[in-house]
Amino acid sequence: MKTALITGATSGIGRATARYFAKNHFRLIICGRREDRLAELQDEFSSLTDVHTLNFDVSDKKAVNDAIASLPEAFSKIDILVNNAGNAHGLDPIENGNLDDWDAMIDINVKGLLYVSKAIIPK
Repeated sequence: MKTALITGATSGIGRATARYFAKNHFRLIICGRREDRLAELQDEFSSLTDVHTLNFDVSDKKAVNDAIASLPEAFSKIDILVNNAGNAHGLDPIENGNLDDWDAMIDINVKGLLYVSKAIIPK
């Protein structure tokens, strides 16, 4: 059985992707910031496949590394990564843009993607 890790799995595209993989019997590692939603998804998918949840923020490098390091042996070989977690802040024209919004987007949408990718690469 192949294992898929999906970030941002608690809503939208991430949730739909997790549902697709569950229905096709992939072992799932579903990741997100909302523990209650992760628990709901685990309940929903556990009748279809093996599911492990990880609760962390992709922009927190230490949290990413700790979460990936905590994976049980059965989930440690990741075959598919869906690096879906992302956010959109500050949709104003550039002249009205807020630097804090831009920093948040870079932290989540760029650094977060890199942190997760690096953490799962076999060593």
